Amino acid sequence: EMRTCEVDGVDVLLCRVDGEYYAVVDRCSHATQKLSAGRLRGFEVTCPLHGARFDVRDGRCLAAPASQPIKTIPVTLEGGKVNVTVSDEHKPARPQFGPLN
Repeated sequence: EMRTCEVDGVDVLLCRVDGEYYAVVDRCSHATQKLSAGRLRGFEVTCPLHGARFDVRDGRCLAAPASQPIKTIPVTLEGGKVNVTVSDEHKPARPQFGPLN
C-alpha cells in the first residue's frame, strides 16, 4: 500500500511491502510526475505518465524512459509510529534565475 505526506517541504511517498516500510521522494526522475498517482506492485512503483518503474527499496530505475534513480528517504519505526527523515538533498531544487544571454 502507498500513502503520501509532506515533511519539511518534501513530498514523500511511503510504501509498505510485506510488512516493511520504504519511503521515496514522490517524483519521477524522468518527468517529475507524482509517483503516488501510479501503481505499486511488490517493490516496484510505476510512474503513471510514461511507465517508468523504480524499486522503492533503493530507488534504482528498472524501466525506461527514466534512466536516473529516485531519492530514497530513511524510515524508522518507534512505538508503532513510522518516522521519515528528510534532508536538504531530498528537497526540490529551487529555480535559478540569472542574466539572459
